[in-house]
Amino acid sequence: MPISRKIKNYLKGYLAKGVMRFMSKDKQIVYMVLNCNPKKIAPNVVLPATDYVFKQIMKHFNVKKYGKSARGKYNGSDISIVESGVGAPIAAMTMEALKRADVRCIIRVDYCGGLTEDIKIGDVILCPEAICGDGTTPHYLNPTTEYPQVTADLNLTTLIEEQLKADKIDFHVGTVWTHDALFVEPPELIEKVKKHGAIAIDMETSVIFTLGGLFNIPTAAIMVTTDNPGTGETFLEKNTMSPRIFENLDKVVDGVLSVLSAINNRS
Repeated sequence: MPISRKIKNYLKGYLAKGVMRFMSKDKQIVYMVLNCNPKKIAPNVVLPATDYVFKQIMKHFNVKKYGKSARGKYNGSDISIVESGVGAPIAAMTMEALKRADVRCIIRVDYCGGLTEDIKIGDVILCPEAICGDGTTPHYLNPTTEYPQVTADLNLTTLIEEQLKADKIDFHVGTVWTHDALFVEPPELIEKVKKHGAIAIDMETSVIFTLGGLFNIPTAAIMVTTDNPGTGETFLEKNTMSPRIFENLDKVVDGVLSVLSAINNRS
């Protein structure tokens, strides 16, 4: 390694150590995970997993970026968008950071796969429960069953449901199965998941509900289906994406922002 690089690395380490000495452990965790000051995170948060959805939500109101988050006002209310990252482990880290940023309310908005024949591509699914098929939630829970079930905040979920009805958005209500392997969804897994009562499949919701409950942060999840592994209609086999996916995502985002704005105005 060139001597100049060694010197630069030494200086980086020395400066980082100096700065972190004056930070609390909680603040260090927020910086490590979200790359921003916890004060830059608004109390009410929209939590997408993917960078694409994060950027789409940013188009709905004027925001300023702070690390892995963006913050702005919607109908006069302060709201943050935070990208959780894909998968339960990174979603758990993000929830840990949001707890330390004193967040009061979190709504997950992103994509999922459908599992039943009545769910079409682009359909909206509101999930009041999630089944923990992932490997992260067992580290937080002491499960007595192989696949524990966790719930969203009932009041928050009801507010979203009422907003969807007011906006005349068709939607399904049902359980989502969270697992870890996006590209490993064989027929035997899908059948097992459906027998447990799930109508959708994703990679983050169970850990978000779990930690929301443990941290006393109301959480909810609403998603748009991009494919349906339950009927064999997977996104990898299609050369195009239905416009309904993007249209309904925009409608859902507007509805969720309206809900968070109303909550903020009441508090």
